[in-house]
Amino acid sequence: MQISSWQQAEHNAARYMRHWGYTDAVARPGGPDAGIDVRARGALGQVKYQAVQVGRPELQRFVGARPKGSTAQLIFFTGSDYTPTAVAYAREWDIALFRYGLDGTMTPVNDNARRIHRRSASAPTGPTARPAPGRAPAADLGFWQRHWRVVVGVLLLMAPLGSIGDEKTYTGPPAVDVLKFLGILAACWLLGAYLLATRGGRRVRVWTRPLRVRVSRDSARPDRSGVLSALTAPVQDALVTEAARLLAAGRRQHQVDRMLRERGMGFLERGRILTEAKKLAGGR
Repeated sequence: MQISSWQQAEHNAARYMRHWGYTDAVARPGGPDAGIDVRARGALGQVKYQAVQVGRPELQRFVGARPKGSTAQLIFFTGSDYTPTAVAYAREWDIALFRYGLDGTMTPVNDNARRIHRRSASAPTGPTARPAPGRAPAADLGFWQRHWRVVVGVLLLMAPLGSIGDEKTYTGPPAVDVLKFLGILAACWLLGAYLLATRGGRRVRVWTRPLRVRVSRDSARPDRSGVLSALTAPVQDALVTEAARLLAAGRRQHQVDRMLRERGMGFLERGRILTEAKKLAGGR
């Protein structure tokens, strides 16, 4: 199932909260207590994915969504910014304000957020990589499990040479022995080349019209078509604004494009966002 950009933002917020010490933080959007997107034993989080600044009313609704009598730390996340009245209200109610970026960074905005952010020496970056179902991480595998294709492939490439002179295999006449050797050579080399080509989880695709062989990484590629069209106009504006800010800060276009790709944007959508972002960055 494809995860939208705002859902990814909520999961990233929960991951940061776990990193800050709220180890049971889980993203649970759409619950009965609207306004709380991330829940932990000692903290509650809300994530806003919009282009406009977060104002005091949004924080008031967040405070109102906190269960009666709860003393949990309130943490607010947005991809845009906060109005001065919102910052003042957050100081009054001890709300930690954070701003997240397309590149996975999380920036504290007020003193409460900086206090939480200092709990860890470093922060996690980028989306959390999930291993493919049923496949153990490479670091957890033994040497033979990680390199058996290379070992067997090399042995198969050398095997035909070892068969030369075997009287049980080559019994004559010479023409038949040559055909046997060529058959053994072709079989061993084809299988050995295949094992070497597919080492490290690669896969081989063969097209016969015309004949082409392509080696690619065996990784799941989510369907990213139509992502931007399904987003609301404020979300599209938020992506353009964030991309323009990164370009103005000195990021290269291919770096911003990669960040957009990691957030689930398709090729056409990334091009549209980058075009608008370059216009916005050039006017700053």
